[in-house]
Amino acid sequence: MEVSVEKRYSDRWSGRVAYTLARSNDVSGRPSNDLNPREDYARSDTDNRHAFVTNVSVNPWRGLSTGVIFRYYSGYPINETIGSDVNRDRDNNDRPVAGVHDLTRPILSPLDHNGRAIRNGIDGNNTKLLDLSLQYIANLPRGQTAGFFWEIYNVLNTVNLANPTGNRNRSNFMVPVVSGRARQMQLGVGYTF
Repeated sequence: MEVSVEKRYSDRWSGRVAYTLARSNDVSGRPSNDLNPREDYARSDTDNRHAFVTNVSVNPWRGLSTGVIFRYYSGYPINETIGSDVNRDRDNNDRPVAGVHDLTRPILSPLDHNGRAIRNGIDGNNTKLLDLSLQYIANLPRGQTAGFFWEIYNVLNTVNLANPTGNRNRSNFMVPVVSGRARQMQLGVGYTF
């Protein structure tokens, strides 16, 4: 489902607010049990439930314009696995079973009717970004233009953590070790003739 409201350019500004609610289920391309792939029917690896985007563009004076974009995305799911091939199907993506694999560490995923962790049962890390842009374009004689552009990505330098590993055999199980890009800027000059 997607809902959006847009204010078209007038009175020197425009804006848009959009929200998307999505749901994606599938059977894994690498099932944890080749004999019964239906056990893997659950959230897909690309299930991104919520997305919110809003932007405003303002043209306060002649060729000067500025814009702000805020984006929020809910995280992709994390698949909790035991990191070994218990069912001997040559894949190391078997999921933990209650009473067997939770003796030293609790299972974090919800359990199915067999007591096995459901595939992609842990919510991943969210992403929040605020970007700014500023540009000035001057009209020159004979239809030529010259422009200056300045763009800043992740203005607030928000730390957006990537999903941690769901492999319970790893020492960094559910510990984020990678983050998205820090604040970045770029400058540009353009000339058209």
